[in-house]
Amino acid sequence: MPQRLQKLKIDLASDDAEVVAKALDELAGLRTAEAAELLFEKACDEAFSAAKLASNTFSAFVAAHPKIALRHTSSDLRKSAIAHLSSQKVIAAVPELARVLNSKMSLEIRCLSATALGAIGQTASVPVLVEARQDPTPEIRAAALHGLQNIMQVAGEKAVIGFLEDHDWALRLDAKEHLESTGWAPKTNREKVLWGIALGRFDAAVAHGQESVDALVDATLHVNDAEVRRWSAVALTRLNSDTAARRLRKALKSQNAAEREAASAALAILGVPDDQEGPGEAEQLLVLTPTNPRESVFAAAARMLTLIGQP
Repeated sequence: MPQRLQKLKIDLASDDAEVVAKALDELAGLRTAEAAELLFEKACDEAFSAAKLASNTFSAFVAAHPKIALRHTSSDLRKSAIAHLSSQKVIAAVPELARVLNSKMSLEIRCLSATALGAIGQTASVPVLVEARQDPTPEIRAAALHGLQNIMQVAGEKAVIGFLEDHDWALRLDAKEHLESTGWAPKTNREKVLWGIALGRFDAAVAHGQESVDALVDATLHVNDAEVRRWSAVALTRLNSDTAARRLRKALKSQNAAEREAASAALAILGVPDDQEGPGEAEQLLVLTPTNPRESVFAAAARMLTLIGQP
């Protein structure tokens, strides 16, 4: 292999265009890191007579062998490879780009990988990018959000609707804006509840029985926006649901500290002590009635503000 590579280097220095083209083609077939490096070197060499052909060959090599390119020791080569994979939307590169995003490579390389996953636009990348939204590094979180937003632009309606259930409130709002721009309207009760939450119309979010309970409890416990969690809990008071109270009490035993805190705050809004199975007297007082829903909403809001220490 070293001898063959050496011969190809000599051929690349030839004045014969056919010899150079053949050498580049043979390099692409070697499937080695050394071949990738030489192709990249020639693609970047402005003095090289066939630099354009070398760039195209390198791009084809990267698309065919993303693992080789993305695991190369050269940071510049990896960055160029990610750019090519992104522009060509190489679906086969998604698993390797996901690995890079979750690796200990440089911050720049990881951010570029997140952006590339979004540009390729496969919904299979969504769980990876959603997980990256929890990364301790702000740049990674921002790149992951950008990637998810890009997927939303190319994904089908069903995939975008799925973002209405995401625990990242920014993603829910992006999904809402995208769906609004397409004239979409919710069809199932579940969609109507999620749509009501996304619009901040909690009166609509409580109109669908168990679907409302499930979606509002989930929002109360998991959405990463404090105001949304509080208003979701206030909306639960309207449902007078034993199920909601039990699920919130169960969440008090969660290993996730944020979930435990959210559950405790929600139970306080509902007026349910931590050791009480069902809805308490305070919750009964806050149940909305069909004849006067507006006053009931304000009463629930006042109760909530009192419980969180606001005047």
